[in-house]
Amino acid sequence: MPVEFDVNMDSKSLSGFVLYHNYARPGGIIGLVISVAALVALIIRYPAWTGMQKCLLLVLFLLFTVIQPLLLLKKTQTQLKTEAFANPMHYEFRDDGFTISQKLSKEVFEYGDIRKAVIHKNVMYLYMTAVSAFVIPRAQSGEAFDIISGKVKSVK
Repeated sequence: MPVEFDVNMDSKSLSGFVLYHNYARPGGIIGLVISVAALVALIIRYPAWTGMQKCLLLVLFLLFTVIQPLLLLKKTQTQLKTEAFANPMHYEFRDDGFTISQKLSKEVFEYGDIRKAVIHKNVMYLYMTAVSAFVIPRAQSGEAFDIISGKVKSVK
C-alpha cells in the first residue's frame, strides 16, 4: 500500500541537515577537534601566550564552534528563499520504490538508489549522492515516517 505526503521544507529541518552534513564528515570533526584543542591550549597555557597568540587561539576556537555554524545557518535561510524550496515536495513510497515530485518534475527511485540513510528521532535524511539528500521531517510525514524508516532499514 503506497504512503503519500507533502513536505514544505522549514528552517529547522534544513538547518539540522546542513549542520549534520557538515559536522558528521571528517572535515567537520577535524575542525571541532582543532577548535577544542585551541581552547584547551588557551586555558592551560594562558599566562605564557602573548596577547596576539591569545586572540588567534580564541578566533581558532570560535571558527568551527560559532562562526561556521552561523554562516551555515545564514546559507540555509538563503537557500529556503530559492525556487527549489518555494513549493512542497510530494513523496510517494511503495513496496518497489518511491517517487518524489514537485510542480511539473517527477523522479522515480528504487530503494537501492539510496546511497545512505540517516534516521534520527524526528527527521530522516535519504542521501542519493554524497552531498545531497532528501530531508523528511517526522512532523510533516506523520505515521508514514515509521513505515518509510522500516523500508529503508530493510534495504540497507
